[in-house]
Amino acid sequence: MSSIQTVLLEGPIDFVGQQLADSITFYLVSIAGAIAFLVGIITGDISLTAYTGALLCSAGFVIVVLPWPFYNRHPLKWLAPTTQN
Repeated sequence: MSSIQTVLLEGPIDFVGQQLADSITFYLVSIAGAIAFLVGIITGDISLTAYTGALLCSAGFVIVVLPWPFYNRHPLKWLAPTTQN
């Protein structure tokens, strides 16, 4: 398997990266909702509001769900396995 397939299937992410993804999700969904609301108020079109919100949330999905390298800047250092006698 190539390294790209391995990264996409395993999705390595550390604890700091998880906290970053959580923060990004919170802010992106909040901003997407506010922008969609403003678009709806300005245009008076509910379908454009829904499409704007869906588009911005889809962009947030791509940013948060894929295992980008900046989510794994602080990898865990595991202990070496010990043998039991």
